[in-house]
Formats: sequence, structure tokens, C-alpha cells
Amino acid sequence: MISERAGTTAISTVTFIVLAVFFVVPLALMIIVSFYKSDPMAFYEVAFVWDNYAKFFSSFYYTVSVRSLYTAVLGAVVVVAITFPTVLAISELSRRWQLFWIILLLSLMCLSEVIIGFAWLILMSESVGLPRFLEWIGLWTNPRSLSPSFGAMLIGLVYLGFSIVALILYPQAARRDRSIEEAALTLGTPPMLVFFKVVLPAFRTSLISVTLTMFVYLLGVFVMPTMLGRPKDWTMTVIISDKALGDANLPLGAALAVIMLIVTALVLLVSVLATRRAEP
Repeated sequence: MISERAGTTAISTVTFIVLAVFFVVPLALMIIVSFYKSDPMAFYEVAFVWDNYAKFFSSFYYTVSVRSLYTAVLGAVVVVAITFPTVLAISELSRRWQLFWIILLLSLMCLSEVIIGFAWLILMSESVGLPRFLEWIGLWTNPRSLSPSFGAMLIGLVYLGFSIVALILYPQAARRDRSIEEAALTLGTPPMLVFFKVVLPAFRTSLISVTLTMFVYLLGVFVMPTMLGRPKDWTMTVIISDKALGDANLPLGAALAVIMLIVTALVLLVSVLATRRAEP
């Protein structure tokens, strides 16, 4: 009993230390720097001002923030809507083919965002990508490059989240009780109606959780908006990096990061509360 209690205490202590070192301390430093005064010659000057937070309420930063939230929500919904039926189809295959797809999904997660971004740039380029192929088969008479654009950026975001969502949903999809689905099909219920009336309600909690997870993940993606999106499609992550590193304005970048963290936390809190109220 004593050894088990000591082991639990040791694990809890190590977890707390890691959390404090890699999350709490950097977050505290970021909050402190957000109140400093910008100094292009030295990145910042120690002070206590609210100017950095006041700049957020200008039309530019407000618009970028709304666009970032919209992009993250849309990307999360699209990737879950595409991945969930795919996972259900994979779970119906034989064990050998299921193993094949799982290994493939794990392999996709080994690729970096930069490699994936360059791959989509080539695929969407006018010279050797998809537009040229569509012209070759006669579906596009005057091809042009598909990137940079909002659609190209969204495709990149969905591709990034596809393997993550699939691996999260696959265990539950593979172990689900199929008796209710089979009973509904036996009674003559159309397969599409079974999907919406039986399968979706059974996965409702998991789908909401993974959608919120994807929302947070896509909100912080940097490479895809930079490589595949236009400047008017850039999210707050790109703007924060540009202000903190490009303009050498660390206090403003820190303030924008703190505000986006607060907005993200509020969105997640509202979503969780709404989900709990809808559960009964």
C-alpha cells in the first residue's frame, strides 16, 4: 500500500513539474511580456502599459480574429464530417485491411507540415499539378493555379487533421455494438436513415469532443495558412508570428496570443456547457 501511494505521488509530482516547466512558466512569461512597451532596438522595454491589448480592438486585428475562429471551426467540422464515414467504412473491412489503413494513417502523421504544404503546392500548381491534369482530360480549358487561396488552405488543414481524427475515432468505431444497426436494417430501415438515427447518436459525444480538439489544433496551425493561403486568408497565428518576429514587437505578439488563448478558452467553455445541457 505504501509503495503504491509513493508511486502515485511520484508520478503526480513529475507530471506537475513538467506541466509547470513547459506550460505554466512560459504562459506566465508571455502574460508579463504582453504588458511591456515595444522597443524595436531591444524587442521590448520593461513597463506596464495596456497599449498592446488596446490595439487588438482595431478593425484589422478584430477581423483577423473572427476569420481565424471561422477557419478553425469550418476546418474542424469538415475534417470530422469527412473522416467519420471513412472510419466507419474502414472498421467494416477485414483485420488485414484495417491494419493496412491504420499503418498508413500513422505514416501520414510522421510527415511534417512543411512537407505536406509543399506537396499541396505542387499538386495545385498550374504547371504540373491538378489544373494541368484537368486540362489534359478536357475538363478545364484555361487552367490556373489553385493556390494560394482559401480553398487550398482549407484542404491543407483538413489533410492535417484527417489522420488525427481517424485514429481517435477508430477504436470506438471498431468496438461498437452493431446489433442495433443490424436490427434496424433487418426491419427495413434505409441505410442512410440508420446512419443518421442510430450511428450518429451513438457517437455524438465522441464527435463533439474530437471536433473541439480539431478546433483548438487548427487554430494554432501556422504553415498551411502561410504557404497555401493569401494574405487576406492568414489567421491570427501568422499575424502573431509576423508581429513578434518580423516587426520585432514581442509585447504586441504576446498580447495577441493571450487574447486568442482567452477567446479559445471561452469558446471551449461555452461548447462544453451547451453539450452538457443537451445531454439529458
